[in-house]
Amino acid sequence: MTDGEQQDALVKRSEDEREDIFRRYELGMDPSNVVDPWENPTFELYHRTDKYGFLHDDRLPDTRDAQELQRTRIEMERDKKWMKMLGHWPPPHDKLHKRVYKGIPDRVRRVVWLKLLSIQQSIDSNAGVYSRMLQLARKYSTETRQIDADVNRQFRDNLAFRERYNVKQCSLFNVLNAYSIYNSELGYCQGMACVAGVLLLYLNEEEAFWALNSLITDPKYGMHGLFIEGFPKLTRFIDHHDRIMSKIMRKLHKHFTKHNVDALLYAIKWFFVVFVERVPFSLSLRVWDIFMLDGDRVILSMAINILYLHKDELLRLKDMDAIIEYLQVKLHKNFGYSDDEAIQSLERVMKKLKDLKLDVPPPAKSNEFPTRKLGDFVEADMEKKIGRRRNDYTDAEKQVITDVISRQEQNAIEVQSTVSYETSECATGDGYSMKTFESITSLATSPANSSYSLYSNGFVVTTIDSAQDPARSQSIHNLSYLQPHPALPNGLQHMRHSFSSDSDSRNRLDLDEALEVLQRQQLPLHPKNPSSQVVYIMQNGGGGGGRPMDGHREAADDDDDDDALSVENTRL
Repeated sequence: MTDGEQQDALVKRSEDEREDIFRRYELGMDPSNVVDPWENPTFELYHRTDKYGFLHDDRLPDTRDAQELQRTRIEMERDKKWMKMLGHWPPPHDKLHKRVYKGIPDRVRRVVWLKLLSIQQSIDSNAGVYSRMLQLARKYSTETRQIDADVNRQFRDNLAFRERYNVKQCSLFNVLNAYSIYNSELGYCQGMACVAGVLLLYLNEEEAFWALNSLITDPKYGMHGLFIEGFPKLTRFIDHHDRIMSKIMRKLHKHFTKHNVDALLYAIKWFFVVFVERVPFSLSLRVWDIFMLDGDRVILSMAINILYLHKDELLRLKDMDAIIEYLQVKLHKNFGYSDDEAIQSLERVMKKLKDLKLDVPPPAKSNEFPTRKLGDFVEADMEKKIGRRRNDYTDAEKQVITDVISRQEQNAIEVQSTVSYETSECATGDGYSMKTFESITSLATSPANSSYSLYSNGFVVTTIDSAQDPARSQSIHNLSYLQPHPALPNGLQHMRHSFSSDSDSRNRLDLDEALEVLQRQQLPLHPKNPSSQVVYIMQNGGGGGGRPMDGHREAADDDDDDDALSVENTRL
């Protein structure tokens, strides 16, 4: 068989697979659409289901407590006020701001989101566009296989998405495929499934499509920069988050640095999906409401708010895995503060950051926004059509690696000069904290050659130690591609690469799998050279509850100066 015939056969196989996936979603829950037992979770009628449709592993309560009854009465009163305000839209900004921060009642959230994102205007000015994008996706999309896999695991503990191929699953599949064609420069990235899933809990299919487009392309929200190759907005936000921490929460910042807790380990889902599955869903919805009103500066403020509310407990945790589990798992189950208390605290944090001129990160660069006209169909190249894996990294991906290494080196220098712990590795010279980029690409150091290495599904990207190569200087040309390192645990050797068989690397970011592998394994790699750095790949540990906040104290120059925020809250 000639090369041309082989390519034609691979393209035909890819087309048949895409058509089969679309056909199954088209059948939906028709009895002829056979679903494997593992794809549908078991369902018990007596499990508790909250007001948002999420199932909880405990039984239905016999009675409603006094606090729940009071919350219901308050929300009913707010319903009336919101219905009156919606009849006179748009209201004065101060009035809208006050109402949104107090909480949008769940019954009117759909209408409010439609207005805040100007969805009806988008639909009216783009009549027929969504259906045309969906038709093109069925014929040409190279993202279908990955989207199908992500739909199958998105919000499976929610009644709306629980059954395979039900209405909401089909809508999520359609929205993501259509958008991968509409914004062909971006295509699809895994975090988009969660964002679209939240929108679909309140909006219909076409509304969710245009709401997703607003969040991605409107500079007010700018999620395009989070999902595009190289993740430029994530890098910019992480840098600014670190800057805020180093200025107003120095004690906690040093504590995190000592225990190798990089913001990338806990803030990925904070920034990518606006805190969904990292704080209780009711609280994440409140943050989404404010995000739609005030834009992306809310995300940075909420990240600082979470750390400040729980800083006392975080300071008591003495290892990286315990800190990460606390931030990733325990706060989702029990945040420790009511939603109202958390949002009141968020308001104060936002005001304080604004006073300190830290509420807005540095301006975005042009690579955070679409450069290609939206809606213009661009047929994929042959490599994407046949799903052939790339054997190298793009220039943008190499630049990400270089930027991260440079940032880590700078951080190590700062730690060496500012952090003094009597028994810490930083003080004894046994190793230095190195910020971990494992949440995006597996980063570790090789003990054999004292170099920085990036492991990922069959390749190790290595930059030679500066002692061995003084001309390294973070040069892209010093990146080499080797075979899998024998010291790697199986979980990392076999972790799915950031690209799969039907698309390019940025779209294959699997946040959950990357974090899961990262949390299961621990690789302390101690270099012989004291100037080298150490990366810890860690596993989950224990944690505890939050603590009440003290009153306001002005920032000082010592280790106890991270009360520069005035955030007073009552512990539940």
